[in-house]
Amino acid sequence: MTLHLNQGHIAALLLALGLIIWMVSGSLTRNDTPVNARPLAVASGLPQVQAEHMSGEAVSRDILISGRTAAQRRVSLKAEIRATVTAIHKQKGEAVRAGELILELDPRDWPARVRQAEANMKQRRLEAESARKLAARGLANDAEVAQAETVLANAEAELTYARIQLSATRIRAPFDGIVDQRDVEKGDFVQEGNQLVTVLDFSPYLVTGQASETEAADIHIGDPAWAELINGERVHGHIRYIAAEADHNTRTFPLEIEISNPGGKMTSGLTAKIHIPQPPVQAYYISPALLILNDEGHLGLKGIDADNRVIFHSVRLLSADDKGIWVYGPGDEADIITIGGGFVEYGQQVQPVYRRDTDAPASSSVTPATAHAE
Repeated sequence: MTLHLNQGHIAALLLALGLIIWMVSGSLTRNDTPVNARPLAVASGLPQVQAEHMSGEAVSRDILISGRTAAQRRVSLKAEIRATVTAIHKQKGEAVRAGELILELDPRDWPARVRQAEANMKQRRLEAESARKLAARGLANDAEVAQAETVLANAEAELTYARIQLSATRIRAPFDGIVDQRDVEKGDFVQEGNQLVTVLDFSPYLVTGQASETEAADIHIGDPAWAELINGERVHGHIRYIAAEADHNTRTFPLEIEISNPGGKMTSGLTAKIHIPQPPVQAYYISPALLILNDEGHLGLKGIDADNRVIFHSVRLLSADDKGIWVYGPGDEADIITIGGGFVEYGQQVQPVYRRDTDAPASSSVTPATAHAE
């Protein structure tokens, strides 16, 4: 019997033949070594991880905080009486000395009232002295003496009040500083409590900032510090204040650096970068890929203890470049898992395979002598 094959039959036969040849060739060239990124189980039955024995290097660091300049004292002078501004002696931006006259208010009849109170007190003093002399001679009783002294005390109070009111018409600088704001002009009528002028004291001045919860414990009153201002100027001082309690909203601790400034010239609100030098720490230069977060959200590295059990090393960032990062926290030496850490749990015993570290920290542009915390 003659078999007639059309083109469709021929194509099907060729396809089947090709599949048979591909399957046979695949079985002959099969790779018996599977690729598996998980740790291998060695004869002991323990998972195998790659680790490095790392030694820390002494690296200096600074706590870096964003800040701004501020006056060490700021006082808003307000009116104590109702009166009209009659004279202005200092303009905005002018320097003033403590006690120097800044502006005057209309004293109205207060000078006359002071003179009247002075005369009245003089008379009452003479009457009180006379009553005491008469009492000593038996010509006046104790009640008359007490009455005379009461009248004298009232006269003294009236004189004191009149002098205070008259003094309130002359607005003086409370300390050496700069008239930062003036809120009135000559001829303005002011009420009690109206703001008149603001005086700032920049000798010394402050650089203020907010320290995080992790940084605050390393900062103490009296510690040396310096700041780089927005204009490039570098100024040195010391920690004058750090809050004992964190801000409830930001969970940060306000701090102040005092900067000596004999000239008293400065601008409040300039942006500054605060540097607070800290003792050197034993730091490690590693790949950022090794960093992990534990269940509490703390940054760290997976390591191995003396019993080859997986442990967590809490770390803090020191600095970084385009090749790696500096971290500190594990101490002088540590065994760090570099490959396979994602497949083992804390407390689990493993079989570490160590290799020599080939990534020398010297390859980094950040050297141990100049690295700073960020």
